[in-house]
Amino acid sequence: MQKMKTTGAKEGSMADCLILSKTLKYGYSNARVRAMRTHLLTRRQADDLLRVNTNAAVIEYLSRTAYRNDFSGMPHTATDEERVELGVSRNFARTAQKLLKITPSAGRGMVAAFLNRYDIHNIKAMLLSKKLGRTKEEAQALLVPAGSITQKELSAMLSAKNADDTYAVLRGTAFGEKFFASASMRNIPRDQIKALFQNPGSDTAKLDMFMSALDFYYYEMASNLAVGGEKEAQAIAALLSFEADAKNIMTILRLKRGGADRKTIMAHMVGGGRIMRTRLEKIAAGKDVHESARLSSAFFMSKTGRDDFAAAEQMYMKDGQLSHFEVVFERSIARRSLHALKRSIMSIGAIVGFLFLKEEEMHNIQKIVRGKALGLPPEKVSQMLIFV
Repeated sequence: MQKMKTTGAKEGSMADCLILSKTLKYGYSNARVRAMRTHLLTRRQADDLLRVNTNAAVIEYLSRTAYRNDFSGMPHTATDEERVELGVSRNFARTAQKLLKITPSAGRGMVAAFLNRYDIHNIKAMLLSKKLGRTKEEAQALLVPAGSITQKELSAMLSAKNADDTYAVLRGTAFGEKFFASASMRNIPRDQIKALFQNPGSDTAKLDMFMSALDFYYYEMASNLAVGGEKEAQAIAALLSFEADAKNIMTILRLKRGGADRKTIMAHMVGGGRIMRTRLEKIAAGKDVHESARLSSAFFMSKTGRDDFAAAEQMYMKDGQLSHFEVVFERSIARRSLHALKRSIMSIGAIVGFLFLKEEEMHNIQKIVRGKALGLPPEKVSQMLIFV
C-alpha cells in the first residue's frame, strides 16, 4: 500500500513538473498569441470594407487599424489593389516573423516548417506572373515574405537577368538547397527547371509537374516534422493533413472538369494527407465532377461539414463554380484552427492555430479587393469570406 502511495506521488510530481515546464516554455508566446487574436479583423470590419466603393477607401479604412504601418513606402506606380495586396502581405510576414522569434527553440523548427508554405507560394507567384506577362511591380505585390526565402533573395529572383541567375539565387537559399535535393525533384532535370524560369508558358505540363513537386515537398516535409514533435504537435499534423486532403480533392475536381483521366489526375496528388491513395483513385475515377464530389463528401466527419459540402454541390450544379467547394474547405480548416488555438494551452498548437487564422484574415482582405477590382457585387464577395 505504501509503495502504491509512493508511486502515485511520484507520478503526480512528474505531471506537475511537466505542467510547470510547459508553462515556463510557452507561457510568454501563448500569452502574446492570445493578445494578438483580439486584433484579428472582425466580421463587422469586413462588412465595412465590403460597403466602401473603392480600394482606395479600403486602404484608408485599414490605415486606422493594426495595418496602419503597412502602407508606407509603397511603389508610386502601384494600383490601389496592388497597394492593399502588398500591405496585407507585409502585415502577415511581419506577424509571422514576430511569432517565429518568440516561439521557444524546441518548437521553432515546426513553425518555420509551417511558414515554408510561403516559399512555395512565392515561387509559384513569380512563375505565374512571368507566364501572364505581369510587371515586376505586379509580381512583387503578390509575394508574402513570411518564409525562409528573404525579401532580399526574392527581389534578386525578380530582378534576375536570365533563367540561370534566377535558378542560382533560388538554389542558394536555405529552402532551395533542401528542395532541390528532395525526392520530389529527382525526376525533374535541371535544364527543364531553368527552361521553366525562362518561359513558364512554354510547356504547361512541365510547369504543372514542377508546381506539384513544390506542393508534394511541402506537405511531406511539414507533416513529418509535426508528427516528430511534442504530443500537442499532433494537432498541427492533423491540420496539415486535412489541408493536404482538401488540396487533393480540389485538384481532382478541377482536373475532372477539365476532362483529365484518372492517371493524369493521380499524378498531381500530394502526400501528407490521411485519405488513402486507393480512396483518392476512386474519387478521381468518378464519371464527372458531381460524382467525384459525392464520393468526396465522406471526407467530412461533422454534420456541419457534410451539410456545407452538400450545399456547395447544389450551388455548383446551378452555376458551375468550383469556388463553392473551396470555401467549404477553407471554413472547415478555419474551424479546426480555432479549435486548436482554444485547446492548445501552453503549446506550439496555439501558435500555429493562430497563424492559420491570420492567414484567413489576409485571404479575406485579398478577396474583397480583388472582388472590387473585378466589379463583383458585395454580396457575392461576402459568400467567399471565411469567419469562425
